[in-house]
Amino acid sequence: MTQRPANVRDELLLAAIELLRREGVSGATARAICNQVGVAPPALYHHYGSLDRLHQAAVDAAFERVAACYEPARAAGGPLRSIHNSWRMLMQFARENPQMYGLISQRIVQGEMPPLARTAFEQMVADLAELAAERTLRHDPVTAAKLLWAGGLGAATFIAGEAMGGVEDPSLGEVMLEALLATL
Repeated sequence: MTQRPANVRDELLLAAIELLRREGVSGATARAICNQVGVAPPALYHHYGSLDRLHQAAVDAAFERVAACYEPARAAGGPLRSIHNSWRMLMQFARENPQMYGLISQRIVQGEMPPLARTAFEQMVADLAELAAERTLRHDPVTAAKLLWAGGLGAATFIAGEAMGGVEDPSLGEVMLEALLATL
């Protein structure tokens, strides 16, 4: 009899994240996830209830990683540096994890924003308010944050799509960011 991992629930989640990241939903089957962990399929259903719930937990965990890309102005050395750094981290995540980013963007389109993403958005608003104190902005900080948020998601979606097709042009993200910053 083989020994099970100390925490089967966490092992299943990590395996689902990895398979979704590499192969998407079609490769993250119950059988593939359980084989990777070394457990029988009933373990998946015991811990998560269904494959869909495990996929949802994996996407939530990835979404938290994306939301964690936002680096507050105080940590980055100012609001503009924060926006640049956070933007680059988001574009890098989309380029390196196009399958997972696609699943995350589907959740966003469905109107699902986890608390950590909401916190990142609110931090962006606060950073833009700080920037507005330094220089005049054309838009209030909330509207400016919405513009950056939407532009970032759009650019990341495009970059993830290109990465899945084997094309990589990281310059689009930078061009998009500069265009958005010019409109704030």
